[in-house]
Amino acid sequence: MILVSGGTGLVGSHLLFLLTEKGYPVRAIYRNRKNISETERIFRFYKEDAQQQLDLIEWVEADVTDYYALVDALQGVKHVYHAAARVSFNPGESELMLQVNTEGTANLMNACLQVGIEKVCYVSSVSSLGKNLESNIIDENVEWQPDDYRSAYSYSKFRAEMEVWRASKEGLPVVIVNPSVVIGPVNWKRSSGRLFYSVKKGMPFYTNGGAGFVDVRDVARAAVMLMESDVVNERYILNSENLTYKEFFTIVAKALGKRPPFIRASKWITELGWRINLVLCAIAGKAPAITKDTARTAHSVSYYSAEKFSTQFNYKFLPISEAVENASRWFKKQ
Repeated sequence: MILVSGGTGLVGSHLLFLLTEKGYPVRAIYRNRKNISETERIFRFYKEDAQQQLDLIEWVEADVTDYYALVDALQGVKHVYHAAARVSFNPGESELMLQVNTEGTANLMNACLQVGIEKVCYVSSVSSLGKNLESNIIDENVEWQPDDYRSAYSYSKFRAEMEVWRASKEGLPVVIVNPSVVIGPVNWKRSSGRLFYSVKKGMPFYTNGGAGFVDVRDVARAAVMLMESDVVNERYILNSENLTYKEFFTIVAKALGKRPPFIRASKWITELGWRINLVLCAIAGKAPAITKDTARTAHSVSYYSAEKFSTQFNYKFLPISEAVENASRWFKKQ
C-alpha cells in the first residue's frame, strides 16, 4: 500500500494517476471531499474509462496537522509521497503556511517513523533552495540563505525540508524532489492554473524576470522512479526549461488564442501596484491579487539545472510548449 498526501492537488493527482496506472493500490488523504471530484476529472481527461484506476484509490479524510489521524492513515503502508502543501503569497497566510507546510511535515515524518515506513518522497520546491551568487543557474549544491526577499512560502518549505532531513537522521529513508514552476491540468484558481487564468483574462504586461518550468507529468514520473530505485537521502531538482516570464506567457497566450504580453512593467510600477492593490483589497475585504512577494519575484531571475536527475536516470524532460498545450486542452475542456 502507498500513501499520497495532497491527492487532490496538481502533483498529488498526477501521482495518483501514475501509481494506479502501474497497478499500485493507493491510499490518498484529503481535507475537503468536494476536491476529490477534480482529481477524478483529471483521471478522465487522460483516460476516458478511468474507473478501474479510480477504484484502486482508498480515500481517507485526514489533516497533516492531526498527528493521530496520520498514524491511522499510515497503517499497512510501506511508501509515502508527501505532496500536500499550502501555497500562497498572501502575507496574511504566513502562519497558516508554517502550520501546514512545516508543522504538518514534521507530524507526517514523526508518524512515518513511529509506524515504520520503508521510504518517503517529499515533494518540495525550488523556492526552498538558495541563490547562486556566481551565476543564475541553481543546482542541488546551492544552500538556502535567508534574505529580505524570501517569501513566507519559501521559508515554510525550507523549514519543512529540515524536518525531512531530521527524520532521515533518525532512520527514515527519504528522497526530496525540488520541482520548478509546475505546469499541468489544475483548477484555474489554484497553483499554476492562476497563470493561465491571468492570460485568459488578458494580460498586457510583462516583467524582466525569469524562472524554471516543468511538466507535472515529469514531476510524477521522477518521483516514482526515485521511489522505485535504491536512492535514499538525496535531493533532485526537476526542471525542463528556463524561460523569461515574457517567453512563458507568450507560449501560454498562443495556446489559449490570446494576445501575448506587450508592455514592459518596470520595478517601480510593480512596487506601486502591489501597495495600491493591498489598500484596495483591505477596503474590499478581499485577498490581494498582487503582493510584495509576487511583485518582487516578477523581476527576479532564478534558473535551475536538473542535470543531476537527467544524468543519473538518463531522463529527458518534456518541452514546456507540450506542458502548456496539455494544460490548455484541460482548461478549454473544463
